[in-house]
This record gives sequence, C-alpha cells and structure tokens, in this order.
Amino acid sequence: MKHKIELNTKSYFINRFGKLSTSYLFYQMQDIAWEHANILGFGYDNLKKEHQFWVLSKLLVKIDRRPDWGEDFTLETWSRGTDGFFGYRDYNFADKSGKNIICATSAWLVLDLQTKRIVRLSEFKDFPKYEESVFGENPAKVKPPKSEEELQFTPVLFNEIDINQHFNSGRYLERIIDSYDFDFHEQNELAEFEINFLKEGMPADKLAIKKQIQDSQNHLCSVVRESDGIDLIRARLVWRDRN
Repeated sequence: MKHKIELNTKSYFINRFGKLSTSYLFYQMQDIAWEHANILGFGYDNLKKEHQFWVLSKLLVKIDRRPDWGEDFTLETWSRGTDGFFGYRDYNFADKSGKNIICATSAWLVLDLQTKRIVRLSEFKDFPKYEESVFGENPAKVKPPKSEEELQFTPVLFNEIDINQHFNSGRYLERIIDSYDFDFHEQNELAEFEINFLKEGMPADKLAIKKQIQDSQNHLCSVVRESDGIDLIRARLVWRDRN
C-alpha cells in the first residue's frame, strides 16, 4: 500500500536560491511517514498506548533536482517491511510529468518508552512484508569524521526539541547545513546525503559540528555532544557544483 500527497513549494519551503530547502525536504518525508504509519495502524497514537515510539535510525537521500518556488509536485511513500528490528520506508518526489526528482530510503526502530530498548517489529501483527529498496540497498553505516579542529559547542534551543522531548531529527541536518558558509553554498549544492541517528540529544546539551573534507565533493560530518564527546548523528554528504 502506497500513500501519495500533492504538494506545492511554498515560500517557507525554499532556500535562498528559490529551491526546496534540504530541511523542508526532510520534514516533508518525516510528516508523510507519520501520516502513513497512522493509516496502517502503527502511528504515534497507536504506539503511545503501548508505551512505545518510532525513531528514525538511518536515511539515504539522492537529489536529481529540487522543486522550484511555486512548483507543484507529489510525494509518495510506502512501507517495505521489516527484517525483524528495522522498519524500512521509501520515498519518491515526482514532478508534474511523473518523473522522479528525489528518491530516498530509510530505516526506523520502535523503542520502549521506559527502557529505550528496541521492540522487534516481527512481533507486530500485519506488519508489511520486506521488499527491496528503490536503490536496491538499505541505508548504510556512516564512518565517523576525523578532524583535529577545535569544536565550537552551542546550547540546544527551544525550537530544536520535539514532542518526545528529544532533539528533533531534522534540526541535526539544519545544524550541519548551517555549518557551511555562504560562499560554499553559492558554489555547491547538496546532491546526496546519508545519515545515521545514533543517540538522543536532550534540552540541556551543548552540541558542535565535526567535519572531515575527504575531497571537494565528499564530506563526513557529525554532531558531537560536549558532556561526553559522543556523536549523536553521523552524516555523509555529497556536493555538486551549483549551476
């Protein structure tokens, strides 16, 4: 069962170049995932009754082009089952002609609210059967970046905390994107990103971005917590020249 919605690139969806921003691309995927999970009977309210909740674990996104300001497009998603622990979900953004312009695959976990232990999805009744990804692969493990640069830690902000009282997944991506200066963004655009969400950020945390420039196009980044020095997320970014 697939779920599709019609969207328009609103003014508050776009970046300074008049294209769908990376953060709103992410939020739209997050939103339709919650919506579809509710339709399937595995949504936020259903899991809350069992003292459980969904967490995004891994995400791989490949961008051919971004919708322009005012452009109509569709976003389609579907659950492609579980391997026991992970619940897999794919996405296609398509233009008016039906051409896929952005594709993504993701891996989710269900955690127990009290113990934070993983709940086996194979125990869920009527959970969709496993199917192959749009890429023929699942999101992979991202290597930790290596860097000797001094980290600049800043506090977690009010708007960065979600309904589960954790750091919002999309805000990590925003912090990484904002760690690049204007000149870099003038010359480069994000063509692909892969993220591993490892630990939960909390309201009292202070966070910093660690970055490794492998070459002009391929970068590794992480969001580091000051109190224990661990990576909360790791990201692999692929950039291309901005036309």
